[in-house]
Amino acid sequence: MTGGPELYGFPPPETLPDLRWLGPDYVSVLVYDLTQGLLRQDPRTSVMGVRCEGRPDLRPSVDPSGFIRSHDACFPLQVFVQDGSGRPWRLRGRWTYSGRELGTTAASITHFWHLESAEGV
Repeated sequence: MTGGPELYGFPPPETLPDLRWLGPDYVSVLVYDLTQGLLRQDPRTSVMGVRCEGRPDLRPSVDPSGFIRSHDACFPLQVFVQDGSGRPWRLRGRWTYSGRELGTTAASITHFWHLESAEGV
């Protein structure tokens, strides 16, 4: 992501083959989705950096034929932002993707943010 936020601690995509359902570069997808969510709350927010604090918690569900049809991936994150008033914040929380009916025409992917703490820095 040229010109985007600084990114730290994300495992390389090739080390997480179970996340292929998010595309070839899960980090760019995650940062884009997270940024869009923050901009909906405050259109003048600027995301300065995102730190993945550990390996994501991956929870695949396999159907009887051995295919992964649903998968949750939860990332522990610190997000450094500047709000629309220019104040810097460190947000801590978990970003989760939930994929359902993967590998079918009914496939869907949703995501959500669980904020654990917000502190001015």
